[in-house]
Amino acid sequence: PRPRPPPAWRLPPRPSGRRRARAMAPGQLPRGILPDGIQPPPGTDIMEFCRQLAESGAEFAEQFDRTSEKYHGGLTTPVPMGGGRVPESMGGEAAAGWRALPEAPLAIDQDFGPEYHAAMAAHKRLGDCKKAISVLNKPVEMAMRLRVQYKGAEGQAKTALESRLKGAENDRNGALSAATETILNMGDEDISERTRDCVQDVYTRGQFHFEDKETFGEYMQVLQRANQAIFADQKKLLERIKAIKKAAKADQQQAVPAAVAEAPAGPEATATAGGAAAVAA
Repeated sequence: PRPRPPPAWRLPPRPSGRRRARAMAPGQLPRGILPDGIQPPPGTDIMEFCRQLAESGAEFAEQFDRTSEKYHGGLTTPVPMGGGRVPESMGGEAAAGWRALPEAPLAIDQDFGPEYHAAMAAHKRLGDCKKAISVLNKPVEMAMRLRVQYKGAEGQAKTALESRLKGAENDRNGALSAATETILNMGDEDISERTRDCVQDVYTRGQFHFEDKETFGEYMQVLQRANQAIFADQKKLLERIKAIKKAAKADQQQAVPAAVAEAPAGPEATATAGGAAAVAA
């Protein structure tokens, strides 16, 4: 007896006419060969393109096949390990005894004295304060926006906005204190009176109840003046740091001839002079 055809519910769904046309469209590659959305130019011979693509992939794979003549470009010489051979670019045969060379001593940072370290620390504190002051506009503006929003509120909305406004003002006051307290406590030898006044204005005027953008824009100018004053003090500190380093190096260079002159005669004199010169270097 002739076998019965399977029921219709077991047959796979036939592709629509659009899908068949897409699968049979000439000049297009099957999905997966090239990235999605990329197709060869119109008029490309698809069979020739696939053949060249397969040859290119095979040639690339042959570079890593140990049985192929193209393995590592034909160079089969093993790379020497353990430093047994020095490359020509690093000395070649003449540098074969590199293991016998003395090890270079670790470089020790020169100490320029406590005044130098104090000036460097003051310069860093000014930089940190300048960064903190440059972003104070955000908490101040947030408090201003909530204040404007709270201005016409009534009932429960007013109570909720008052609570949010109080929290925003606390955050603003904390940011103002953190950005200005350090610099206000610095000594007069590190910051100028102009910087101290500008930073004090940043703290005082930052707690003002801003309600319009014009007044807030004036506060932005206060922040800008404070950063300009801090930058000027940083330049003065850098000049002082350079002068300290220059003076310290000059003192050390003068100390070397004195140490050589006071050294005893004989073989020990050479060692003493060499040690003094090494310290100066």
